Amino acid sequence: MLRKTGLLSAVCLLLLTSCSQDQHILERIGYIRTAGYDLQEGGKLKITLSVPLIINEASQTFQTDEILTTVATSSKEARIKLSRKTSRNLVSGQLRTILFNTDLAKQGLHKHMDTLLRDPSISKLTELVIVDGSAHEIMTSKYSGHPRTAQYIDRLLKKEFNMETTPRILLHEFFRDYYDDGKDPIATMLRKSGNDLELNGIALFRNDKYITKLPPEDIFYFSIMYQNQGRGEFTVVTERPEMKSITFTAINSRKKIKIKKNQNGKYVANIGLKIEGGVLEYIGNLDLSTSDKNKLEGIMSEYISQQAKRIVGKLQHNRTDSLGIGQHVRNKMSYKAWKDTDWEDIYANMDIQVHAKFMIKNFGNFYD
Repeated sequence: MLRKTGLLSAVCLLLLTSCSQDQHILERIGYIRTAGYDLQEGGKLKITLSVPLIINEASQTFQTDEILTTVATSSKEARIKLSRKTSRNLVSGQLRTILFNTDLAKQGLHKHMDTLLRDPSISKLTELVIVDGSAHEIMTSKYSGHPRTAQYIDRLLKKEFNMETTPRILLHEFFRDYYDDGKDPIATMLRKSGNDLELNGIALFRNDKYITKLPPEDIFYFSIMYQNQGRGEFTVVTERPEMKSITFTAINSRKKIKIKKNQNGKYVANIGLKIEGGVLEYIGNLDLSTSDKNKLEGIMSEYISQQAKRIVGKLQHNRTDSLGIGQHVRNKMSYKAWKDTDWEDIYANMDIQVHAKFMIKNFGNFYD
């Protein structure tokens, strides 16, 4: 019996020692969670890192974020400088979000992101976000009523992406589209608004350079042309008496892009959209009975087609092929013919039509 008790005590002591060693190891490692890049005068970079930190004081344990900031000419130089400012070894294996401010994005992100892609420890699930303002300010500000800043950013992005209110763009997806000569990359935009953070549009790129953005009210119409959707909601506000305001939920959409040549031998694109949704809220002079269903569907189909076509026009005007029209045109010709094509010029002047068909699944519980 004494022998068993002694053996059990030895095992418990070994486990406690192991746990203590693991705790010490964790205390020596700084897992970078968020990284921010801002352009400075002279082309230098202000790089800010957020590293979760557990503090033990007396009998209390609480979490905070260690914020490290430096100015350098490159990411590698910044990493060396930042390592001198912390007692922990910095590692990138838990990096969740990378923030670039618009001034830096306008100059091009390739040389800055190439270093990140070469780091095998950085996850392919790392999210890329463009900041309207200062990445450093966003990361160092306190937001009362919200979680810790790095956690707040993570949760806000995750919620929006899960609800499909905006396309989710990961680091490797941005570079996949950058290297694809038939499509330009996009990115989610974030800004500080008082005591809150908010998504404020979609950043549009030509190659690796930020060109312009789509405002929040255009995100839905862009998203249904960019990808198929299986959830989400959107609101339409018009001057029409039959549709002053209407909110749809449980959105399901499918898109299809067809390419053909017209009589003049020029390529023409047709973006077909099929959207379904249920009425969540309605303000207008229709009684939302079954007899009004076809009328409202027709109005919505026309309205969505117009809004989507307007956005396509903006993309063409800025020569940003964010929808990948070039991929579909490229599939219609030989490799040599594509390489000899001035796609940017063709795209800017191309006839691109949008036809949406909207179907109402239900009028809500009151009318079912």
